[in-house]
Amino acid sequence: MRVRPISAEAHLQLIRVSRRLSPATIWIRGAQVLNVYTKSWQNVHVVTSGDRIAYVGEKEPLVDEHTQIVDASGQYLVPGYFEPHAHPFQWYNPYTLADFALQRGTTTLVSDTLMLMNLPFSQVSSIMESLSAHPVKQYYWARLDPQTGKEHRKFTREGLTRMLEHPLVVQGGELTDWQGVLGEDEKILFGLKHARDLGKRMEGHHPGASVETLNTAGAAGITACHEGITAQDLLSRLQLGMYATLRHSSIRPDLPDLVKGWLELGLPWSSRMMLTSDGSTPPMHRNGLMDGTIRVAIEAGMPAEEAYVMATLNPAVYYGLDAEIGGIAPGRIADMLLLSDKHDPTPAVVFANGVRAAEGGEILVPTVEQRWQDCSFPAFDPLEKRTCAEWFRLQPIEGKAPVVHMLNAVITRLEMEELPTDERGDVSIQDDPELAFLVLIDPVGQRRSAAVLRGYGRDLEGLASSYTASGEWIVIGRDPNAMTAALKRVREMGGGIVLMDRGAIVCECPLPLAGKFSDAPMPEVIDMAVALTELLQEKGYRHFDPIYSLLFFTATHLPYARLTADGIVDVKSSRIVIPSLPLP
Repeated sequence: MRVRPISAEAHLQLIRVSRRLSPATIWIRGAQVLNVYTKSWQNVHVVTSGDRIAYVGEKEPLVDEHTQIVDASGQYLVPGYFEPHAHPFQWYNPYTLADFALQRGTTTLVSDTLMLMNLPFSQVSSIMESLSAHPVKQYYWARLDPQTGKEHRKFTREGLTRMLEHPLVVQGGELTDWQGVLGEDEKILFGLKHARDLGKRMEGHHPGASVETLNTAGAAGITACHEGITAQDLLSRLQLGMYATLRHSSIRPDLPDLVKGWLELGLPWSSRMMLTSDGSTPPMHRNGLMDGTIRVAIEAGMPAEEAYVMATLNPAVYYGLDAEIGGIAPGRIADMLLLSDKHDPTPAVVFANGVRAAEGGEILVPTVEQRWQDCSFPAFDPLEKRTCAEWFRLQPIEGKAPVVHMLNAVITRLEMEELPTDERGDVSIQDDPELAFLVLIDPVGQRRSAAVLRGYGRDLEGLASSYTASGEWIVIGRDPNAMTAALKRVREMGGGIVLMDRGAIVCECPLPLAGKFSDAPMPEVIDMAVALTELLQEKGYRHFDPIYSLLFFTATHLPYARLTADGIVDVKSSRIVIPSLPLP
């Protein structure tokens, strides 16, 4: 499979430039060039023909008046970075993420498609194919389950087949419905097998998994996992033939500990290791994309050469694309980065497809225009009822209230606890500022699930979010009137997040595309997310990422208690512990 097509004429010209029979398109001279195949730096000439590298060596090329000569003396040249595990809908979207990636030197992305699965397949395909014109190469993975604990019309055997067989889809996964595997769910097992039948990779999701579980995952077809939390986790995956992806994300900034732990093991770095930023929320991207991840690895003690190889060649080999990308070598697409210092991975100049595409963080070439107006996302707000405070009141059950404890940013535990009640008999949390009501509103089924929440902050009056894994709305707060005002404003905006404090809106984050993401440029989205995060941290949020917490309160692939349209579910047993109620 070609990453980029090449005509017979261009192919012949590439050969002729390599033989110094035709003039070079670009001649980069004077740089220290990283040879990712030997993990060494070489002072060699790099010569291109069109969008390809024609020659890497000591001889000077043939030039003419059209040849662009780049004097890179004192600089370092590395391949364009490869993000093997992107989630392009964390408020931003695949178009704005691609632009940002280009600015920061990431020239290949393999991306999740989960947030598109409510669209007709023809529209999903159109989005993926439209992005093929972007200077950043984009590939995708096909989900096998919707992460919501309920049936989804797209996740059928036929739907999985369509996605897995799309030529831009290079893997299945990430597989989060492990209970489906253990329960021998027919659709999940079909997806696992069909991905491998097609010769495509299969990404796992196995945090804290034992060696026995990893054996079963490998037998099922899993070829890589990014959920290693310790160095021993990485080793377990490697020993069982998987690729181990070292992650540094906003929800799991594990990379420094992984690097230090691996150094303590005294083992060589493996060619089956990759790096990922794993779909970080916008505030994390103040530090870049893969350039930021590489920097963290180097600062933690990983040799720079190893870090660059894990973010270039290794993922290209994993996906079977290394014949054209992942290195600076003849025949490869000319995705190259000029660095001022080999320990500073943010590029001064980005070459993509043989063109100077970005410099100093500014894009110099056309990218791809977003066309979200052509997408038929389901109606964000089909609910005719007006938001009211009664939605956010909670009655005790046999004298006790369900309390969701946040063990970290995404892992929760449910306990039934005795709490005071007010004069109406509703649960009262006024005496404990650490508590808030947590309410899911299902605008389609017109139902609500409610609990008390501990661990999201202090004195939180009202926060409403349409940014959830399941598509329902989440509202958190201590004041039903403030919660009402927050959700009312989210509905007026057509989706997003609103934070209330002292009776007024203090932060608005519009997410008008399906209520989950924005069409604004990445810098605007980053600023918006940073403002919300800082306000929530001032309110006592103490975990890694408040935005991911909002997303995952409804995600049934995580333990232990989740809110769903059917009620509060115990993920381990798949049992509804407390049923949902009709909206009053």
